[in-house]
Amino acid sequence: VQGREWVQYDFTPEQYAALVRLSAALCRIFPNLPPDAPRNPDGSVVDHQLPPEALRAHRGLLGHLHVQGNKVDPGPAFQWEPFLQRVRRELRR
Repeated sequence: VQGREWVQYDFTPEQYAALVRLSAALCRIFPNLPPDAPRNPDGSVVDHQLPPEALRAHRGLLGHLHVQGNKVDPGPAFQWEPFLQRVRRELRR
């Protein structure tokens, strides 16, 4: 993350469940907020601060790491793809 290697404990199922519910609620309240994260050209989730133009253009969910170069959260243990899949499933309910 941010060009450095980090070690982090895994998130708990309870933490993911709470974040999924919160993120889905925000996507419902703000219909222009799609359940996706910033992507690299290869489709993987960006793991560094976005340049200002990309940050302005992004429509979707962000980690603090995408906004500020001195932040690393949610961190390297965060499983973006399964999280985003769960948010999408929650939105279909």
